Amino acid sequence: MSGDMLTDGGLGVALFAPIDGTRYFFPFRPIRVSPLSIRRFFSERGAEVVVSELAYVWLPCALVGGLALVWKRARRSSPAAA
Repeated sequence: MSGDMLTDGGLGVALFAPIDGTRYFFPFRPIRVSPLSIRRFFSERGAEVVVSELAYVWLPCALVGGLALVWKRARRSSPAAA
């Protein structure tokens, strides 16, 4: 699975390449595609991109990483089962 399938631009993802050239997106595509020019990035559109990436990429990754650390520490501090 690819994060590119969650973006609102581009050509889609060729999941079955080179056997099949069909390109796919998920039905829900919340991540905004970044403008390619610096001027357009530092605009309202660029702010939308940053917010969508924070909400749909970085926040979930931070939550999963934090939960993994908590789980690892909890396992380390619990007495070994005999």
